[in-house]
Amino acid sequence: MPTIPRAIEWAKKRIPDLDARISQFETEPFELDDELIDAFCEELTRLGGDLQTALQEGDDEKIHRSAHSLKGMCSSIGLPELAVVAQEIEFTLRDGEMDRCATLASDLIGWAQDFIAASR
Repeated sequence: MPTIPRAIEWAKKRIPDLDARISQFETEPFELDDELIDAFCEELTRLGGDLQTALQEGDDEKIHRSAHSLKGMCSSIGLPELAVVAQEIEFTLRDGEMDRCATLASDLIGWAQDFIAASR
């Protein structure tokens, strides 16, 4: 069965307190089939595009919705470290830290694009 490579070291570079926050999103390990990974890639493409558009338009509500959806999806698929990054996007948006919010969002979009390209 295929697996999705973890992105823990990638996330630790962006979220210094990752270890303290990751447990809220951890799930029991499970095996992924190609169909589930394909569906994950499709949603990453859609949500990453939504997030990128929202950033370009300065649409805070759409940034929040996209980050929130990414948080849930990453947690569900077994990538709690990416759920924490998406959660941090929500937090920085809420706190008005737009530079950090945009940086984290762009980084997450880049990770998604790299993952999707490697999965094909």
